[in-house]
Amino acid sequence: EQEPEPCPPPEPPKTQPGAPPGPTRWGICSAGAISHDFVVALKTLPPSEHTVAAVAARDLGRAQDFARHFAIPRAYGSYEELAEDPDLDVVYVGVVNPAHLPVGLLFLRRGRAVLMEKPMGLGAREVAQLVGTARERGVFLMEGFWTRFFPAWRRLRTLVAEGALGSPLLLRGALGFALGGVPRLREPGLGGGVLLDLGGYGLQMALALLGGGSPPSLWAHGVLHETGMDWDKLGGKTWCFWGEK
Repeated sequence: EQEPEPCPPPEPPKTQPGAPPGPTRWGICSAGAISHDFVVALKTLPPSEHTVAAVAARDLGRAQDFARHFAIPRAYGSYEELAEDPDLDVVYVGVVNPAHLPVGLLFLRRGRAVLMEKPMGLGAREVAQLVGTARERGVFLMEGFWTRFFPAWRRLRTLVAEGALGSPLLLRGALGFALGGVPRLREPGLGGGVLLDLGGYGLQMALALLGGGSPPSLWAHGVLHETGMDWDKLGGKTWCFWGEK
């Protein structure tokens, strides 16, 4: 059999017109675990391409600890101070889900490019408000689905676009994380639930591979936790389907 073509190499970074020379200067909003993981990943890239210039948390002490750990030059005790920092190119927002809208708006209204940790918002209305503000201000806004940048993902999309896999009609996926002991997933006030935590991975893949655009119809099946969040006894599952039905 013919050997499959290798996955394409990573794309080189693109320089935006009018951007200052040198690495992309990141601000980190929140000093929590997800921001920690993001900076760990970012530091695997050449410092000539990316650098973390500042971090902010609601507690200055946490921001300072985070800054010391990663050798970040500036630490702030409020998100507003980070939004006013003139020496940033983009801000990574890693706050808890319910804060994505107000914190995202804070940076976008200051003309800051934003990489928003998923989910971008708690629903379509919040996402529409963030997107509308970004377009109004003419700034970059993206939801942080890192899997979209895997070479294997780009290769899969190319195969589908070329018709090498026929006409895909069904995507079936599973995520096996033991998250039953994570309190935030059970709490409506923290934007909990399987769909807003990990379920988005399957949905974004289906949207990208099964024709794109909005599905003509959408229906879902799942089990609810006693708090009202989508859940089940095995740690949380939600099944979503769409089509012409």
